[in-house]
Amino acid sequence: MVTPPKPHRVGFAFSGGGVRGLAHIGVIKALSERGWHADYIVGTSIGSLIGAGLAAGMDWQALSEMAAAVFWPKLLHGKTLERFCERHLPATFEMLRTPFAAVTTEFPMRRTVVLQQGHLASALSASCALRIVRRPVWREGLRLKDGGYTCVLPTKICRASGTEIVFGSDVWELSALLRKLGCHLQYPLFPAHYREAVRQTDWLVQPQIALSNYWPNRTSLHHLIAAGEVAVRQAEVAKRAV
Repeated sequence: MVTPPKPHRVGFAFSGGGVRGLAHIGVIKALSERGWHADYIVGTSIGSLIGAGLAAGMDWQALSEMAAAVFWPKLLHGKTLERFCERHLPATFEMLRTPFAAVTTEFPMRRTVVLQQGHLASALSASCALRIVRRPVWREGLRLKDGGYTCVLPTKICRASGTEIVFGSDVWELSALLRKLGCHLQYPLFPAHYREAVRQTDWLVQPQIALSNYWPNRTSLHHLIAAGEVAVRQAEVAKRAV
């Protein structure tokens, strides 16, 4: 087991990826068992929901219970998602135990906007507002949509906060598909913001998730969490080999 160095400041960055994002819970479980705890957390889309829960002080068991409390497709509805957040999470960023940021995209400029103050539920709703599927969230005069359009894996934001060690949990479906096809990182279908995100990551964790685990039930949740744990072990082995 790798002993975490001290007194380095540690950041966790959680990617978008829909229901695949429940694997982030397994990543959190495995990292906490190894003694890694975040001083700063940032999330995009589903990663913002998991990240906010962690920042609120939830452990992996509590996050698992929160995930089991609602079938993921219901959270595609903005008002349902906000009510879910208000029921399970603090009202504001300032009430969180660990500094946290949610990543969104301003349209039509397609500019990354990082939210880390004020009302939490609306920020998470904006971070998860998929284009076409969801209406934009208006906040502080900005028309905000899902953060994955411009920053699907927010390790760069984590680094910019002053974090010295960045863990990136990447469950993005496109990156998983391209890796499966044998495409290297410089392949044109990898967007520039994703390539930069990988460069900004010290520990890149990439759970392998089967299509059968997309079905929203407790069995799938268990398998997704297990996939996150396995990915941390694989990342640890890869880190030792460097």
